[in-house]
Amino acid sequence: MVGRARDIMHRTVGRGALSGMSEGGIITVLVQSSSTTTALIVPMAGSGLFSLKQVYPFTLGGNIGTTITALLAAVAITGPLAILALQIALVHLFFNLFAIILIYSIPLLRNIPVCMAEYLAKMAQRNKLYVVAYIAGMFFLGPLTILGLFRLF
Repeated sequence: MVGRARDIMHRTVGRGALSGMSEGGIITVLVQSSSTTTALIVPMAGSGLFSLKQVYPFTLGGNIGTTITALLAAVAITGPLAILALQIALVHLFFNLFAIILIYSIPLLRNIPVCMAEYLAKMAQRNKLYVVAYIAGMFFLGPLTILGLFRLF
């Protein structure tokens, strides 16, 4: 990531939250993949070119860009289920938009994801089992516990 790509990223990512979100969204819409957008920015953060606070809005913009891809796909559907596809795509868009508005309108909430990421990175450097425990807890045990509680009530 040297030369022109780095210069473009520095102009957009380092300028502030709104600029980072809009550029993250635009790049995601262009490539139609938030994974590609994230894969573009994560190595720059890992190498120290950008801080997590600079990368975070760009990643959120990538999440919005993904919803635009879903909207495009929903518009292409015809038939009796087309309205449902559009409704789901709009729910996806508004869920992400409202979450970002909520997080960025309350300064205390804005810093929580960055602080958690920094803390987890420090823990992972100490012992890789923290990574395994985090993944197991957040993606398996947590959801299964919530589903189990809902089945009880």
